Amino acid sequence: MDSITHLDGKAAIVTGATGGIGAVIARALAEAGAAVTVVGRRSEAGEAVVKDLPRASFVAADLTDRDSHRRVVDTTIDRFGRLDILVNNAAAHTSGPAIQGTEEDFDRIVALNYKAAFFLTQAALPALIASGAGRIVNISSIGTIKTFWGAAIYNSSKAALDNLTRTWALEHGADGVRVNAVNPGIVIDGPMSAPVQAFLDIERDVLPTIPARRLATAADVAAVVTFLAGPGADYLNGVIVPLDGGLTA
Repeated sequence: MDSITHLDGKAAIVTGATGGIGAVIARALAEAGAAVTVVGRRSEAGEAVVKDLPRASFVAADLTDRDSHRRVVDTTIDRFGRLDILVNNAAAHTSGPAIQGTEEDFDRIVALNYKAAFFLTQAALPALIASGAGRIVNISSIGTIKTFWGAAIYNSSKAALDNLTRTWALEHGADGVRVNAVNPGIVIDGPMSAPVQAFLDIERDVLPTIPARRLATAADVAAVVTFLAGPGADYLNGVIVPLDGGLTA
């Protein structure tokens, strides 16, 4: 095991982990040695993720329900004895011009992408501080740095999450907690790539703008999350990582 990413003896929560990027992140953290709480709404999918992991449990939760936050944290501590890592990955998306955005869409996206991350982190912080080396990794979006058409509500909710990343880093750095964000570009095997690909020609419109000439993968995201969760990233705090193949270079 690489010493800069080994997570033996650590316990993690990964939200939105019943599939897509979240499930890949959960597996990567488990492979690095962490016990993992997989959080999501879909019980059957969540149980399928944890059954192949050495130390993992599934907690069914709708994170837009404030009562779920303490339950997720308490269940993790009850099962694994501690909490060291929180990955705020759960998110909602919509696509279309801002002028067509509805209040229903706005409330749904902000409730999960921003409000739920805020209050779940608030519930988790005492345990992360007690860990002595707590890690929070927020999964944001390259759309907060280089915006794109049709994602005004989503991108602005993730921009709020970027600001929380920096604020929590400032407030809790002295407590030993490190808070960083990963801002992926379009993730080819991520569930939120479909709306983007529906109105963009990837080959024509997107790939020529990316120096790496490919889209991100869930494995790319998981690799950066695992690094940020490990001891090798101890002096990284309040950093927004543009995982975009050079798009914003």
